[in-house]
Amino acid sequence: MDRILRPQGIVMIRDDVDVLARVKAIVAGVHWESRMADGDGGPNGREKILFAVKKYWTSPAADQPQDLSTTS
Repeated sequence: MDRILRPQGIVMIRDDVDVLARVKAIVAGVHWESRMADGDGGPNGREKILFAVKKYWTSPAADQPQDLSTTS
Protein backbone atom coordinates (compact mmCIF):
# COMPACT_ATOMS: atom_id res chain seq x y z
CA MET A 1 0.00 0.00 0.00
CA ASP A 2 2.94 2.36 0.61
CA ARG A 3 3.73 2.42 -3.12
CA ILE A 4 0.12 3.02 -4.13
CA LEU A 5 -0.77 5.79 -1.69
CA ARG A 6 0.55 9.26 -2.43
CA PRO A 7 2.11 11.46 0.25
CA GLN A 8 -0.56 13.02 2.48
CA GLY A 9 -2.92 10.17 1.50
CA ILE A 10 -5.15 8.75 4.22
CA VAL A 11 -6.05 5.15 5.01
CA MET A 12 -8.84 4.10 7.38
CA ILE A 13 -8.83 0.52 8.64
CA ARG A 14 -11.62 -0.88 10.81
CA ASP A 15 -10.89 -4.14 12.66
CA ASP A 16 -10.28 -5.79 16.01
CA VAL A 17 -7.98 -3.87 18.34
CA ASP A 18 -5.37 -6.68 18.34
CA VAL A 19 -5.11 -6.62 14.54
CA LEU A 20 -4.87 -2.83 14.48
CA ALA A 21 -2.09 -2.86 17.08
CA ARG A 22 -0.01 -4.96 14.69
CA VAL A 23 -0.89 -2.74 11.74
CA LYS A 24 0.03 0.36 13.76
CA ALA A 25 3.52 -1.05 14.34
CA ILE A 26 3.96 -1.57 10.59
CA VAL A 27 2.62 1.91 9.86
CA ALA A 28 5.21 3.45 12.20
CA GLY A 29 7.92 1.46 10.44
CA VAL A 30 7.16 3.10 7.10
CA HIS A 31 7.09 6.60 8.65
CA TRP A 32 3.34 7.17 8.53
CA GLU A 33 1.46 9.01 11.27
CA SER A 34 -1.41 7.10 12.83
CA ARG A 35 -4.18 7.45 15.37
CA MET A 36 -6.64 4.88 16.70
CA ALA A 37 -10.25 5.78 17.48
CA ASP A 38 -13.19 3.93 19.00
CA GLY A 39 -15.56 2.05 16.72
CA ASP A 40 -19.32 1.64 17.04
CA GLY A 41 -18.93 -0.23 20.35
CA GLY A 42 -17.46 2.81 22.10
CA PRO A 43 -14.37 2.72 24.31
CA ASN A 44 -15.22 -0.74 25.69
CA GLY A 45 -15.76 -2.37 22.29
CA ARG A 46 -13.11 -4.51 20.59
CA GLU A 47 -13.62 -2.91 17.19
CA LYS A 48 -11.49 0.18 16.56
CA ILE A 49 -10.63 2.40 13.60
CA LEU A 50 -7.05 3.18 12.62
CA PHE A 51 -6.41 6.38 10.68
CA ALA A 52 -3.00 6.55 8.98
CA VAL A 53 -1.50 9.39 6.95
CA LYS A 54 1.42 8.82 4.64
CA LYS A 55 4.02 11.53 5.17
CA TYR A 56 6.44 12.81 2.58
CA TRP A 57 9.98 11.99 3.61
CA THR A 58 13.26 11.21 1.96
CA SER A 59 16.07 9.06 3.22
CA PRO A 60 19.04 10.94 4.68
CA ALA A 61 22.17 11.44 2.61
CA ALA A 62 24.83 8.74 2.92
CA ASP A 63 27.11 11.05 4.95
CA GLN A 64 24.40 12.01 7.48
CA PRO A 65 23.36 9.82 10.45
CA GLN A 66 19.79 8.54 10.41
CA ASP A 67 17.58 9.60 13.33
CA LEU A 68 15.08 6.83 14.07
CA SER A 69 13.65 8.42 17.22
CA THR A 70 11.07 10.50 15.32
CA THR A 71 8.62 7.66 14.59
CA SER A 72 5.09 8.09 15.91
